[in-house]
Amino acid sequence: MGFLRGRAAPGEDLAALRAALAKARNPASVQNLRRRLQMGQLLVKEADWPAAERHYADLVPALTDTFGPREPNTLAAWANLAYCQTMRGRPAEAIPLLERTAELYEETWGARQPATFQTQLFLAEAYGVAAHYEDALAVVDAHVDYCTAELGPAHRRTKTGRRRKVVPLRALARYAAAETLLSDEDSLADTVEERDAVRALRLVVQAESGNAASTVGPVRELCAQRPSATLRECLATVLLEAGQAAEAAELLRDALDELPVRRRGALQLRSALAQAELESGNLVEAEHSARTVLAAGAWPTGHPTVLGLRATLARAAAQRGAQTGAAEELRAVVAGLTAVLGDEHPRTVQAAAWLAQC
Repeated sequence: MGFLRGRAAPGEDLAALRAALAKARNPASVQNLRRRLQMGQLLVKEADWPAAERHYADLVPALTDTFGPREPNTLAAWANLAYCQTMRGRPAEAIPLLERTAELYEETWGARQPATFQTQLFLAEAYGVAAHYEDALAVVDAHVDYCTAELGPAHRRTKTGRRRKVVPLRALARYAAAETLLSDEDSLADTVEERDAVRALRLVVQAESGNAASTVGPVRELCAQRPSATLRECLATVLLEAGQAAEAAELLRDALDELPVRRRGALQLRSALAQAELESGNLVEAEHSARTVLAAGAWPTGHPTVLGLRATLARAAAQRGAQTGAAEELRAVVAGLTAVLGDEHPRTVQAAAWLAQC
């Protein structure tokens, strides 16, 4: 992620950059600003979000003074600062910053610039982290419409945008729309790997819409032919939906071993693992996974992911005999999901069923 334009000298890793900048007489020289840009990029790559946010907050004024507020490096730093805020679960701060940055990119450098596209996708992600799924969908829709008109439906950026659109559609339980989009995407796949990934995701959507049992076999077959990380994650998802939690947990543990622990994708997998462990009867592991994700602070308190983790902890508590406290917590979860998703959303209905069991 990120919009780095400056390039460090060959061999300048994070430690070397820190050492060079510590000795610098003028941290605001063009050479050192390039080093600082590279350092920010490496901090983002390592998912060191607190350090990266502090770095970009310090870097933006220096870039603005040297290059001006509309220069690509300055705008990149603003976008990366907002991205760090999103990753730290503070999308309310990131969203206005990303909105303004996207406007400046387009006004100054044009709508077809890669950085303009990337900032729009950052903005959509920030809306998703805020659980403003309709807003996320509107941003991605506009992005995809533009890319389709200007670059064509088969262009890489158009396809990337369409796949990003699946995320808010799934969050809103608009499964028919997501499946139609993925069906179209299947026809535009350039490689066998891409086609299989699209087909597996389409089966995940079918599983989430209530047809889980029929999807396990097809996804298992795709995974057997090409056991990529993406396909194994899809298999774990449909297994969990189909009630085969023990195998899902095993796959999720294997997938987590291959991902950086601080990235959102890993946290999302660990959230699913917490539920799979609970459904398998492994209460200690379920509680540990749920608390680990909550401690990361990657989502605001009212986000459905956070509410789902609270539900997992409450259900574990109920199984340990703490029925009263569990019921109180599940009532709060149902109220939170109703506020964000509505009372007829599958996740709200599921949480209400858990509450009824207490």
